[in-house]
Amino acid sequence: MRRVLVLRAADDAARTAEKLRALDCAAVISPVLEIAATGAVIPCGDFDAAIVTSAKGVAFAGDARRLGTIPLHVVGEKTAEAARKLDVHPDIVAGSAEAILPLLLARYGRRPAHFLYLAGRDRQPVLEAGLRAAGHDVLTVEVYEARAARALTDEAISGVAARRLIAALHYSRRSAEIFLKLAQDAGLADALRDMTHFALSEHVAAPLRTLGLNAQVAAKPDEEHLLSLLSDQLRVKTP
Repeated sequence: MRRVLVLRAADDAARTAEKLRALDCAAVISPVLEIAATGAVIPCGDFDAAIVTSAKGVAFAGDARRLGTIPLHVVGEKTAEAARKLDVHPDIVAGSAEAILPLLLARYGRRPAHFLYLAGRDRQPVLEAGLRAAGHDVLTVEVYEARAARALTDEAISGVAARRLIAALHYSRRSAEIFLKLAQDAGLADALRDMTHFALSEHVAAPLRTLGLNAQVAAKPDEEHLLSLLSDQLRVKTP
């Protein structure tokens, strides 16, 4: 069975492993980031709406009843489902920050609105910058953070070193950068060239390409398209 390196946090990686099995691939899981709560306090305030761009933002939001008192807008069906499990039903659901921004601007128009944004510490500023540029106020509360791993797992190191892994999946630029550092620390720099690296976006692929690695980019920045790209590449390489 073909083996694929999955660098996501443990819970997410387990779900990805299930999807890889459907592609006749085995996952080698080596989280380079682990998600942890920051302990940030969500202030009381007169907010017009709350925004959450990750299911982790829901998980670390604390008292979910507060999210149900104002309209909730989310990025990703996974985030929406996490909210629904807490009996909080999102108003707007979009596939990405870029996709939800025009929907928010259309909904709240020219009247300045006050948004509560429950976010991760490491993020792209697209949503906040876009809302503020349109005259809206955004209070960002960083409720979770991604902490870098100190090393790759033994299974990942041995698999890469022996050229037994055909591919690696990269979901964020930061995780790609951490992976490259950990791989170099483990003496795997040359072996990385014998793998195909599948990235969620051009932004994620940039540090991989800087090192001359073979980086393929998903048509859209979600796991469905990332795994579709992997599947297409596997069919091409299958005799």
